[in-house]
Amino acid sequence: MFNDPSRFIEEKLQKKFLSINTIRDGIMAALLLSFQETTDKRDDPSAYETWCKKKASEIRTRADKAFTEIDAPSEYPTLEQLKQVTASLRKSYGIEQGPETKKTDFETRCQALFEKFEDGL
Repeated sequence: MFNDPSRFIEEKLQKKFLSINTIRDGIMAALLLSFQETTDKRDDPSAYETWCKKKASEIRTRADKAFTEIDAPSEYPTLEQLKQVTASLRKSYGIEQGPETKKTDFETRCQALFEKFEDGL
């Protein structure tokens, strides 16, 4: 998932519905894409993979902390809890202060993922 976050999101958005866990992972992949510009996999695929793993681990840790702060389970949160955590991650990573295109891309991906949720999956 985190080795190619763009492909992961594209594949998931082809589905009719997504589970809350898939949406959660998609949100983290969208965050990873927001930072992908800091390293280029064409220059050094090994360094890129290492960077992705490290950044993905950091994002997961911050997400877990955000879930704990609102007393929500990270494994099976509600859609509303996931939206709260997404807002917390957006703030924590300063997405709002970044370039407009990065902010818009992140918001578009998140919204598309949220729209695929169907309760009871």
